[in-house]
Amino acid sequence: MSLTKLVCRSLANSLTGTAVEQVSEGAIWLKNGIVVVIGDDVSPEILSRIELARKILWFGKVPVDAGRIGLKACSGLPSLEGADACPACTLAEHHTESEGCIVYAEHSLNAGVAEPLRTRPFTRFDFTEEWNNLGFGRIRTDGGIWAVVGGFVPDGAAEMAGLFLHRGADAVYAGSYLTLFDTPKRSFLWCARPVGPVDSTEWTVIERFISDWRADELPCLPCLCGTPAGCAALATMRLDCDEDISSARDVFEWYHAEKLPFAMAVKTCLPMTLGHLALLHDVNAAGGTLLSHSHTHPFDWGGSFDLAKTEAETSRQWFRDNLPEVPVPELAVSPFHTNPSYALQGVEAAGFTGVVSGIIHNDPEYMLGRAGIAPFTEKLVTISQQSMLHGDCYAQQHESVDVHVQALDIQRAARGIFGYLDHPFSERYQYGWLDKPQRLGAHGKLVEAIRARKDVWFWSQRQCFDFVQNLMRISLEVDVRNHVLARGVGKASQIRPEYRFRGETHTL
Repeated sequence: MSLTKLVCRSLANSLTGTAVEQVSEGAIWLKNGIVVVIGDDVSPEILSRIELARKILWFGKVPVDAGRIGLKACSGLPSLEGADACPACTLAEHHTESEGCIVYAEHSLNAGVAEPLRTRPFTRFDFTEEWNNLGFGRIRTDGGIWAVVGGFVPDGAAEMAGLFLHRGADAVYAGSYLTLFDTPKRSFLWCARPVGPVDSTEWTVIERFISDWRADELPCLPCLCGTPAGCAALATMRLDCDEDISSARDVFEWYHAEKLPFAMAVKTCLPMTLGHLALLHDVNAAGGTLLSHSHTHPFDWGGSFDLAKTEAETSRQWFRDNLPEVPVPELAVSPFHTNPSYALQGVEAAGFTGVVSGIIHNDPEYMLGRAGIAPFTEKLVTISQQSMLHGDCYAQQHESVDVHVQALDIQRAARGIFGYLDHPFSERYQYGWLDKPQRLGAHGKLVEAIRARKDVWFWSQRQCFDFVQNLMRISLEVDVRNHVLARGVGKASQIRPEYRFRGETHTL
């Protein structure tokens, strides 16, 4: 996996592909004299070219001369080794957290970082060691690309976020995580991680630095907003049908009565009873979204490109053969939420255009803070949806949906998509729910909280993916007069995309 390609893909999803001017291993050259340096791969040639840049984002290892970006090494800081360790969450715990955490300071560039993330652990689990219902990825300490680089403190730079270790009642400072260093002619934003904050809505800090910072003095580039005009966040739901389908009829009928979109992801090898087929027919007839959940639900979509492609093709063919009145799904939910790159490439080759991906447990390159084209694919769109409305979590969290509401508010601050999931009951497993009334009650609580936020729109999975796919067709460029030129914007729809530029939001 190319670290540079991963970061470049996320930048292109935010800024559109036209913002990227040149890519070399260890550096991404954006338009208007903005450069992103991947510190782990930096070369003397890159260092020399940086002198021409006006805005520099520096991810990971600092240069030998740390003072060039306003930092200095500090040998007295506590070690970060193992600070990402987090015990699995048991049925007796609300959630578990790592010792290491990030604490954000008050700063305009941090405005998209919601309150629940202002102090965030390196690792958090809400269910065993699989799920993080707040939607962020894991910051490692193993020296890899997902790990934090420790040992540095500001030396002229402003600290926008610091590293801390929770030890009992105390929080021990362990160095800088995010710093901003300004000189008269340029500005440096450093993140102590080779991938930056790509796996969290904290990515908005990167977007705001590029689009807004020192707009009167330094170059900026426009950044797409992740939701339409007038909408702070999109909310969407689905049921993943691993073992059953028809047992969820009560959930479907409740959402239908509430005039809310409904979605089901179907494992197509299930023995299809008349009840199963009837519910799938009714969901489609009601305007709901039917997604694929693969054919046989294997880990890693089967373990190779060819097997993933076969799984995906077989699943789509099942819909053609058994539900001819239903559009053949172009959207999928990965089985076991495992997403190796070869698998998503196989899924794309099979004709899928979008995949729900991303949990904290595995495949971090698909646990993305911003929806867009999936890394290492051509046009496959991915939306990370990691908020699990299950009876297990509901019981652990004292029959409250507060954690899911926090996840929604995190997306509101970032103008993102909040997706939550549940499963139908099967004879084997009820996913921790005591009974169907308890499950409906929990869904009702969450929907009530969503509706209370008037700037949140409740959309189907199909609508969400359509919007993101439309965003990915847009290109934004800045002319010599600092005017933004937009191409690829559809004019027929009443749903209008927006972008940020020089501190202001504009509707396309």
